[in-house]
Amino acid sequence: MTILDTLRRWLGRGDRSSAPRNADRTRSDQTPVEVIDLEGAFEAHQAGARFIDVREPGEWAQGHIAGAVHHPIDGLEAQPQISVARDTPVVTYCAAGIRAARGAAALAASGYSDVKALDAGYGDWQAAGYPVEHPDNETHA
Repeated sequence: MTILDTLRRWLGRGDRSSAPRNADRTRSDQTPVEVIDLEGAFEAHQAGARFIDVREPGEWAQGHIAGAVHHPIDGLEAQPQISVARDTPVVTYCAAGIRAARGAAALAASGYSDVKALDAGYGDWQAAGYPVEHPDNETHA
């Protein structure tokens, strides 16, 4: 099994029929990071969670979740430090969920205690009509 297959299994994407897409679930014992759906992530956003975009710079430049901070996955895994207190609620996201899970696991392993990974991607967030920002710094609902 490849690392991609393992991450998909953690995210519940290996067999989509086994659990509802929007079900809250905790990933296997191999990592303590919870995976949340769009609705849960939006609730966390409204409650003030810090969103960490782990996509590449070109993806970030095309738009991102309103208020998010950019930490590309390679750098975050190399140095899992972000500018928030270790007990601040954090949600990582990417384009599809795989990099978000990697980033969340790196932060959790580094001592961040309230880290979740979005099981969907930025495009799903945007399609749901949730707040996004574009390079021109406008916020769109």
